[in-house]
Amino acid sequence: MTGLPLAFAQPLVLLGLLSLPVLWWLLRLIPPRPRRVEFPPTRLLFDIAPKEDTPARTPWWLTALRLTLAALVIVAAAGPLWNPPVTTSRGAATVALLIDDGWAAAATWDERMRTAEDIIARAETDNRGVVLVPLSEPARDLSVATAGAARVRLKQLKPKPYAVERLDIIPAIARLLQTTPAIEFMWLSDGVDLGRGSEFVSALGRTIEGRPITVIAGGLRNAHALVSADNAAGGLMVKVLRAATGNVEQGLIRALDLKGLPLGETRYSFGANARETDAEIDLPVEIRNDIARLEIASERSAGAVQLLDKRWRRRTVGVVSGATAETAQPLLASTYYISRALNPFADVRLAEGTSPSEAVRRFLDQNLPMLILADVGNVTGEARDRLAAWIDNGGVLVRFAGPRLAAADDDLVPVKLRRGGRVRLREPLGCASRWCSASATPV
Repeated sequence: MTGLPLAFAQPLVLLGLLSLPVLWWLLRLIPPRPRRVEFPPTRLLFDIAPKEDTPARTPWWLTALRLTLAALVIVAAAGPLWNPPVTTSRGAATVALLIDDGWAAAATWDERMRTAEDIIARAETDNRGVVLVPLSEPARDLSVATAGAARVRLKQLKPKPYAVERLDIIPAIARLLQTTPAIEFMWLSDGVDLGRGSEFVSALGRTIEGRPITVIAGGLRNAHALVSADNAAGGLMVKVLRAATGNVEQGLIRALDLKGLPLGETRYSFGANARETDAEIDLPVEIRNDIARLEIASERSAGAVQLLDKRWRRRTVGVVSGATAETAQPLLASTYYISRALNPFADVRLAEGTSPSEAVRRFLDQNLPMLILADVGNVTGEARDRLAAWIDNGGVLVRFAGPRLAAADDDLVPVKLRRGGRVRLREPLGCASRWCSASATPV
């Protein structure tokens, strides 16, 4: 039936529904038989008015009930089938079943295999050969097999965790047509175009040269994919794609650690005409750095999973400045441009309102992987010893030089700094450099 997944094994039996008007007329014309009640021969009883009268016609509700029962019997005799198997054309031509077995078909693989089994069963009923054509195996030789052998081969197929290049199967189909020209093609498509779908359709049309082909698509939930994870400052952003539009859709994304334990989750939603949407996992940066796997709940496919490694971790950097709050201006502060440069890639923690030694101790207590000292002089006492031990254990210390560091005698630098400042000199005749030697005259 058009628009409904309903078919009938014996559709001609439905012609019996045309007899329902005649049955209605007979039921309406013939009243029910009166019920006979035996009474003793007492004269007085004849004068008593009966409490129940036999109707002259059958009640309308009883007629409707009988007609409904008759219609149900006729429909049941016609053999109704919900979600009927895909039909092939009548004839002796071999059935070539093309199967998309990439990652996009993995989420609905069981339903697709049931459809393929129905096609093979119909071919077996018609005594026709079957050729299985998994599109992920272009190097495999295609040959005609019996329906029973094709059914065994079908059970061995598994979806691949990568995208399938459909164009690679065209040469194998061309070789098959040279040996078996009488073929009917059926394509069990996953409905996903990864960029060259139109080229495959055109090449397939030229190869089969007008032979019948049936494309089986739709009726199943859309394939989804996760792309473009971004561990930003506010949270972990991830983009979700879907294969088709037309309805409002919602789902759930889970974040798991290396042991498979859940760390957090978030919901995503698609508009009716949207093919992509963004979702944000709002967790502290320390927990976000432990995320090793993102997955769409209730969808088992390689595209619905994204694995994260150290590249997606957002590091925390502590910045300590030697300038005081009274002397540092917003645009002249030694930490202003450092923070601006690091913010897109790391979480920056500024030490404010405390001495450099105390700020270093606090950051070391927080187990930060990296510290930046912006024009900080000597780090003394316990803070210096702990900082040296932290560096030996793998910590990264970055120092920006300035007047305070130049005036200090600190050994936490890779080379010994040269004391004193540079003097800009006026360029003499014959000097090719902007900075010249002692022969130049100071400004």
